[in-house]
This record gives sequence, C-alpha cells and structure tokens, in this order.
Amino acid sequence: VPLWCKSNYSFLEGASHPEELVDACQQNGIPALVITDRHGVYGIVRAHVRARQWGIHLIVGSQISLREGVEILLLVRNEEGYHNLCRLLTEGHLHSSKGKCSLDRQVVCGYNRGLIALWIGPSNPKASPEAAFGPLLERFKTAFEDRFYLLLGRHLRAEEALQEIQLRKLANQFRLPTVAATEVLYHDPERRRLQDVLTCIREGVTLTRAGRLIRSNDQHALKSPKDFSRLFSDDPESVLRTQEIAAR
Repeated sequence: VPLWCKSNYSFLEGASHPEELVDACQQNGIPALVITDRHGVYGIVRAHVRARQWGIHLIVGSQISLREGVEILLLVRNEEGYHNLCRLLTEGHLHSSKGKCSLDRQVVCGYNRGLIALWIGPSNPKASPEAAFGPLLERFKTAFEDRFYLLLGRHLRAEEALQEIQLRKLANQFRLPTVAATEVLYHDPERRRLQDVLTCIREGVTLTRAGRLIRSNDQHALKSPKDFSRLFSDDPESVLRTQEIAAR
C-alpha cells in the first residue's frame, strides 16, 4: 500500500491530480491509498469521490514539518484523528509565516489520538544526522505508543543507503517498527519532466541551472505491487507493514 503520496494540491510539488493517483491504484490492483499532501488535506475530496467509484480504501493523511527540523507523516485512523489532524494543520498555519507551516513536537504529541505517525527524518539530512534526534524519537514513541513507525524511503539514490543504515540503528535502539515507502509525486513516470518544471518554478531557477534541486530519477512514480516488492526484496516485513497500517 502506498503510504506517502502527494497530489498536485501539494503546490509545485505533486505532478498528478488526486483522481489520477486513485486510477493508477485501480489499474495496478492496489487496494488502498494514502494521500499525504504537504501541510494540508487539500486533495482528499476529489480523491474520495474517485476512490468510492473504484472501491479503493482511501486514507487521509498529511506531511508535517516539525520546528525541530524533522518531517513526519500523520495518518488518520478515525473521526477523532481527522479532527486532531485538522486542528494541528490550522495551528501550524496560524503560527507560521505565509506559505509556511511548522509545528512544535509538544503540540503534535498532545493531539496524537486517532493518528498514526510515520517518521520520515530530518528536513536536511546533511545538516542534521538521524542520530541527533534520539530524544525526539523517544518523545514520539511515548506519545503514539504502537502507532509510531520509522519510514524507509527508497528512490535508488546513493545517499539513501547511509540514511537507511542510520534509521535501522535507531529502530533497533528504540525498538520501533519500520515500514517501506516511496515518495509518490506522480502516477506515471512520464510525469517526471513536469515535476522537474514545477520544482524549478518553486525554486526560481531554470531547468538548465537546477542541478540537484530536481529529483535525480523517475523513482517517484506510483509503483506496482510487483515493482515495490522487488525494490524492498531484502525486507518483506517492512512491505507487509504497509498493509498493517492500512488495516488500522
């Protein structure tokens, strides 16, 4: 189950409509989908209408930035969780500068009921190594209990190998489950060029000068179950946990 999907409602980041992501799940035999637009639930209504049409289990979520320099996903389990997610998003927008949204860990942990948290990692891994966030991980584990997972993201980039080693060390140290994911920014690899253009508009650069600002490959497309399982063939347990989370 794809747990980390952004639609074009993640402004200048996602390159597919919510309906296209749902359609891609139906075409690939994927039974459930999580829409995690950045700092909002903007694409959920259109995704919900299409998901009902195909019988896809749609899960509401959002990618959240913490003031401590960490990115997390919050996934809704029930009505209380939806209320809490909306409350957190409102709080983040109210107390951040225009176009930004960030939250303090205490606020997120204080409104954890009905939510599942997936730890993505530092917003800037080069500036903030995973090992520096031990106390924050401990705080989230205490608040979310068995609803807290470490997300292993793979996009065939060289730097991800070291990041994953660090994440697995933290998983062992704090006895936290890991879950497999790719950051889905478009439903089809052909949309990669569009996503590159959106990134350049967001960053104020041209394609020829974008360099490392744009993604290095097309591994941010929605994968079929077969391709996803092949990507994580060494860790089938983390793949199975995607279904565990969807079932919750």
